[in-house]
Amino acid sequence: MRHDNIICALDIYTPDEENDFRDVYVVTEFAGRSLYQILKQQRDYGRRVLTDEHIKFIIYQIIRALKYIHSANIIHRDLKPGNLALTDDSDLMILDFGLARSLEKKDTSLTQYVQTRWYRSPEVIYWKIDSYTNLADMWSLGCIAAELLTGEPLFPGDEPNAQYQRITQLCGSPDEELLTKIENDNSSAIKAVIQSYTTHKRRNFRDVFSAHNPSEDFIDLLEKLLVLDPEKRITVEEAIQHPYLAEFSLPEDEPRADHIFDLDDSQARTRFEWRDAVWKEIMNYKRLSSSPLIPGEADR
Repeated sequence: MRHDNIICALDIYTPDEENDFRDVYVVTEFAGRSLYQILKQQRDYGRRVLTDEHIKFIIYQIIRALKYIHSANIIHRDLKPGNLALTDDSDLMILDFGLARSLEKKDTSLTQYVQTRWYRSPEVIYWKIDSYTNLADMWSLGCIAAELLTGEPLFPGDEPNAQYQRITQLCGSPDEELLTKIENDNSSAIKAVIQSYTTHKRRNFRDVFSAHNPSEDFIDLLEKLLVLDPEKRITVEEAIQHPYLAEFSLPEDEPRADHIFDLDDSQARTRFEWRDAVWKEIMNYKRLSSSPLIPGEADR
């Protein structure tokens, strides 16, 4: 992947021979401090570092990167402040694609045990609706956006049930249409469990976040990101055109991937088969890249 807002490999070091291949060292660009560290510093010192303009620019860059990632048919699956880095100039990079997967229409290998729970979407934690899609990343973005505004995690649940309660207290309980989708893709048992919880109505986001003086456009985008039904959640293509981001929007500089990436690792392999597959991938990467592996500006 070659994108300004995605961490880039500069070089890869391995032994000369595959038989000696035990370790691999990847050299990347310096991406700055993680957003988690910045937000924690704000909390520890009780002093806000990120201004409204910083927040808007951060959200725009995440969406710009997700546009590229999703166009490559990839779900990141682990978007959280710890996997976002900022330079002193507020340039953002998405890190850690260790849980990223290719998006398939029916991919039963997609697991719910991904992402720090606080940033997981409801369909990842509790139900599968035709398997989950890259719209799970958009929910995570909503959680991050709210945390940027308030300085505190939005849904800090200690375990799945508490997490679900926090989500529904803000976003409301599933309606009949969503419950039907959940039942169709799973079983009536899951629907029954969901219905056993206390029912909540969706709260007014303007009231919930009023103490932080968000703009109307920010609230509108947040409401469209934090939607229980993924089919009704805003897509990355829609989000990047949202009025909240208008001052940064530059369509000609918001690239899509030029081909689909295949990150499928669902097939069963032995340890040695995995080693062989990784070795071949590294050798292929080196052949296709210049040495050292530093992309030119035209490739970024």
